[in-house]
Amino acid sequence: MQIAPSSLLALPLLFQMLAMPAAAQGPTKVGVVLNFAADGGAAGFYHALERGYFRDVGLDVSIEPSKGSADAITRTASQASDIGVGDISTLVEFASRRPEIAPRAVFILHNRSPQAVISLRSSGIAKLTDLHGRILGQGPADAPSRMFPAVANLAGVDTAKIEIRQFSPQLRDTMLISKQVDAVTGFDSTVLFNLKANGVGIEDAAVIYYADNGLDVYGNAILANPAFLQAKPDAVKAFVRAAARGWRDAIADPKAAMVSLGKHNTLAKLDIEGERLAWLGSHQIVTPVTLKDGIGAYDRDRLAQNIAQVGKAFGLTRTPELAEIYDDRFLPPREERIPLK
Repeated sequence: MQIAPSSLLALPLLFQMLAMPAAAQGPTKVGVVLNFAADGGAAGFYHALERGYFRDVGLDVSIEPSKGSADAITRTASQASDIGVGDISTLVEFASRRPEIAPRAVFILHNRSPQAVISLRSSGIAKLTDLHGRILGQGPADAPSRMFPAVANLAGVDTAKIEIRQFSPQLRDTMLISKQVDAVTGFDSTVLFNLKANGVGIEDAAVIYYADNGLDVYGNAILANPAFLQAKPDAVKAFVRAAARGWRDAIADPKAAMVSLGKHNTLAKLDIEGERLAWLGSHQIVTPVTLKDGIGAYDRDRLAQNIAQVGKAFGLTRTPELAEIYDDRFLPPREERIPLK
């Protein structure tokens, strides 16, 4: 059998097409679930999306909100989402129960956790034990609510002496303003600026940080479900790199980041959301550690201590190993993560 000369000429082109990387044949779709809403606390991801940073690294990214870290972790573990954003401590608790499907953290966003108990100063709640005999409002799936029993245990709080009421995140802060609860659990950046959006000054709120009461842990991280991590590690690496760029730029220029956010949340009060982003940047993301080592910097010993701390505080029957929680292969170079002036 003879091959026509025209077919021979086409063979190099055929081999070239077969050898082309997947990225060249079209962007990789990546579904992302946030730890909460499309607000200033997620601005870096939307900024990366609108600036084309994900597209530049061959990704087609879609972003969805969630009810909280526990919800985001569950959705990522179930492969409903490829990438999630969730709290490290909540991940530890999940991984102790479902290690076979638990997501892995691939980039630590919050060097300091924003988890706190927030009240109005007029309530006189200055320490966690002041919650005895009071009403505490919580969300059903957010990290501070899930972690409250752990910090209460460390701080000597008797939760049996507290009336705990659960509300949707949209109602929680309204209940505090109307004084139907005495305090709430939440991220400082979430609650304080929700209060401000409703006419309550930040100076009129009292914040008791978990970090100051025995639970000084890392906060939110970028997570990947194990199947996606194994099948598409290059896509995970690309996502982390683009997201880190988005966050660095958003923190450096919150006003520009609000233009990006506004395209995905047309109801947002962008002046408030810009302040929320600036607060989060200066209080939880840009710290003395990340100024030196870059956003996303992590200390192996600190993380191992965090895992042990959460395990002890929750009384976990099995404490996960560090490798079950964090995969350190995806951290971009330091020079790409140093906060901009």
